[in-house]
Amino acid sequence: MNAVYSRLFLAGGQNAVPLSGWFLGGWSPGTVLALFWFENLLLTFFIAARIAAHWRLTRTRGHRGGFLTGFLGTSIAFTLAHGVFLAIILGTFLRDTVVVDDVWTGLQWMAGTQVASLVVDSWSLGRWPFAELRTRTEWMLGRVILVHLSIIVGMFVFAVRGEPGAFFGFFLVFKALGEISSIVPQWKPKKAPGWLARMMNKFPAPPKSAQHGKQRRDLRRANESFEEYWERTSQEEAAKRARDEEVVGA
Repeated sequence: MNAVYSRLFLAGGQNAVPLSGWFLGGWSPGTVLALFWFENLLLTFFIAARIAAHWRLTRTRGHRGGFLTGFLGTSIAFTLAHGVFLAIILGTFLRDTVVVDDVWTGLQWMAGTQVASLVVDSWSLGRWPFAELRTRTEWMLGRVILVHLSIIVGMFVFAVRGEPGAFFGFFLVFKALGEISSIVPQWKPKKAPGWLARMMNKFPAPPKSAQHGKQRRDLRRANESFEEYWERTSQEEAAKRARDEEVVGA
C-alpha cells in the first residue's frame, strides 16, 4: 500500500472509533479523553515496532544514533506528562465520567485498527524509505501536542459555555481535521516564494548570541538573504535525507 494511503487508513481508523462512540454510542466525556490517552500509548509502541522492523529489513543510516530509543523516550515522556494533565481534568471538571466498559470497548477497536494497519504495512515495510519513518514519528509527536492543545482550548470553551458537548464537539473535529491535514504532503518549493522572501528579508539574521557562539545551520547567516537561506537549508535537508537512505549494514 502507498505510504500516504497507509497513513490515511491509520488516522481514519483511529478517529472513527471516538467519533462513532461519541456521536452514536453516547460515550461520556471522560471516556473519550481516557481513550485518547491509551490511543497515544498504543500508537507509540506500534510505530516503534515499524521502526525496529524497518531497521532489520533495510539497515539504513537514518536508524543510527538511537533513532528508535529517541522516539520512544520523547513520545513516552510527552504521553506521561499528558496523563498527569488529563488526571487533573478528570478529577475536577469531568469527575466520575469515565465508563470503564466503554473505554475497554473503544480500546479493543483501536487495537484492532493498529494491528490491521501494521499487517498491511508489513507487506511493503522493507521498501519504505527511511523518510517515511521520520514522517510517522513526527506525525505521532505532533499528534500528542495537538491533542494536548485541543484539550486546553476545548476546556476554555467548556468553561465559557458550561456544556461538555461544546467542548467535545470542538475537540473531536479539531483533532480529526488536524490529523488528516498532516497526512497531505507538505508543499515546499525549491525556491522561496517571492512574497515570503520580501517579507523575511526585512528582518535581520539572528545575532551571534542566539547562535551560542557558533554558526548553526538552521539559522540565517550574516549578510545572507532569505532566498539564499532557503536554498542552503533545502540542499542540506536533501543531503541529510540522502545520507539517511544509505545502507550501512549491521
